[in-house]
Amino acid sequence: MEERIARMEKTLDKHSSQISKLFSRVDDTNACIQKIMNTLNQIRWTFFGALGYYAFSELGLLGVFKVL
Repeated sequence: MEERIARMEKTLDKHSSQISKLFSRVDDTNACIQKIMNTLNQIRWTFFGALGYYAFSELGLLGVFKVL
């Protein structure tokens, strides 16, 4: 009986350490996902800026701003 309890305690300790490692990895993964989201936002706003510049240059509104 004592041997079974000792084995269960050892297994419980092992599982506890594995769970803590997994939570650590989840935190790292969340940080990486946040960096990817920031990069995608930067790409999106760069695209909108380029699209706006193209629209202004094609419509001739860029000349109006150069006069001012």
